[in-house]
Amino acid sequence: MKQLPWKLLTAPTVTALCLGATTTLYAEDHATDARLRALEHELGMLRSELASEKATNVHQSTSRATDFVAGEMAPLPPLDPIDDDAIFVQPKQSAVTELKLRGRMHYQFGYASADDYSDFNTQEFRRVRLGIDGKLLDNWKFHLNGNILPSSGSTNLEDAYIQYNGLDWTTISFEKLRPRFGAELSTSSSKIKTVERSNLSNHFDPGKITGVSLAGDTGILDWQVGAYNGEAGDQRSSERTASGNEGVPESLINASIGLDLSEQVGLDKFAFRLDYINNNDDDGIDQNFSSPEEAWAASLSLNSGRFSLLAEYVQADLHNGGDVSGFYVIPSFMITDKLEAAFRYEWMEGDDGATFRHQSRYARRAVADDPGLPSLGSVRGEEYWAVYGGLNYYVNKSLHLMFGVEYADLDDTNTGDSVSAVTGFGAVRLEF
Repeated sequence: MKQLPWKLLTAPTVTALCLGATTTLYAEDHATDARLRALEHELGMLRSELASEKATNVHQSTSRATDFVAGEMAPLPPLDPIDDDAIFVQPKQSAVTELKLRGRMHYQFGYASADDYSDFNTQEFRRVRLGIDGKLLDNWKFHLNGNILPSSGSTNLEDAYIQYNGLDWTTISFEKLRPRFGAELSTSSSKIKTVERSNLSNHFDPGKITGVSLAGDTGILDWQVGAYNGEAGDQRSSERTASGNEGVPESLINASIGLDLSEQVGLDKFAFRLDYINNNDDDGIDQNFSSPEEAWAASLSLNSGRFSLLAEYVQADLHNGGDVSGFYVIPSFMITDKLEAAFRYEWMEGDDGATFRHQSRYARRAVADDPGLPSLGSVRGEEYWAVYGGLNYYVNKSLHLMFGVEYADLDDTNTGDSVSAVTGFGAVRLEF
C-alpha cells in the first residue's frame, strides 16, 4: 500500500493536540473556578463568625474580638472596650521588643497686673512635645522626647535616656534629664496641680542636663545618685569667659533617698524624700554665680481618698555667699470625680545678698507705665510670698482644663517697698 506523505499526517495531528489541550485547559478553568467559589464561600462564613464573636465580646465587655491564627480561633487577653481598635507602632529593628509613641500639648493664657505697672496678657503653647519610649532586648529601655517651639518653629532635645535594668540592685541610666531635686520639680508638667510650679521650685531648677545615674528600690526605700554636666541646656563642661570670673560649675552631683510608708499607715500615699545637689567649682570661676553651690530639699507627699497634699522645705547656699530658705504647701481636693480644687502657699527669704524676682510667667513680664520706672523684671527682693487658688477639670486621663489666680508680694531691695502682682491663669493640657 502506498504511504501518505508525512506532511498530510502533520496537520491532523497538530489539530488534535490543540483540541485536546484546549479541552483540558477548559476543564481545569472550570475546576479552578469551582475551587475559588468554594474558598469565597468559606471566607464569607469565617467573616460572619468573626463579626458575631466580636459583637458578643463587646456586648459582654469581658473580652476582645478573637483573631484568626493558624486556622484556629485563638482568644486574646481581655482589654478595655476603648482599646478594642488598638494602634500598633512597628519598630524597624527586630531587637526592639516594644515601641510607644508619646507626646503632650499644653496651651495656656495669662494676665498679670502689678503695682505702678501696666498690665500684661498673652496666649501661648507652653509645651509641644513628641517622643518615643521603647524596650531593647531583655534589659534595656530607651526614651527620646523632642520639644517643638511653636513661636519659632524650631525643635530641640527636651530629654532622653538609655537605661540598663539587668541588675537586681540598681538601674543604670545614661541621660539628659533633670536631677532628682524637689518633689514639685520631679512631678511631670502634665500632673502638677497648679498651672505653673512655685517660684521657689523654679528658683532652684537645675534644668535637664546630661549625666549618668544609679537608682534602686527596696520596697519602702528608694534611692538615686548621679553625676552631671554643671550647666543646663548645654552639652559642654565648664568654661572660663573673657572676664575670667563668669561661667558654670564643673559638674553637678545629685543624691536622693525616699521612704514610702503608705501600706504601714494605711493611706493611698504617705512618702518622704530628701534630695541634695552640689555644684562643683574647684577652679573658682563662679565667684559671681548666683545659683546654689549646694542645696537640700525635704518633701512630704500624702494622699487619702479625695484629698492630697504636697509640702516641701528648701535650704541652699549660693556661690555668691548668700543663702536661701523657703517652703511651699499644696493641698488639693477632688470635689467630684472630675472637678478638683487646688491651693498653694509659698514663702522664701534670702540673706547676705541673695535675692529673688517675681514669677517669669507672668508677673515679671509686666512693663512700666511710666518710662521712668524700671521694668518689673528688674525688681529684686530678699523676701517673697504668694498664694494661689484654682480649679482643675479632668475630661479624661489624657485631657484636663486648669484655671487659677495667684497673688504675690516681693519686697524691693532698692526702695524698701513691696511690689505686689496678681496673675490669672488658664490652661488646656493634653497628654498622649
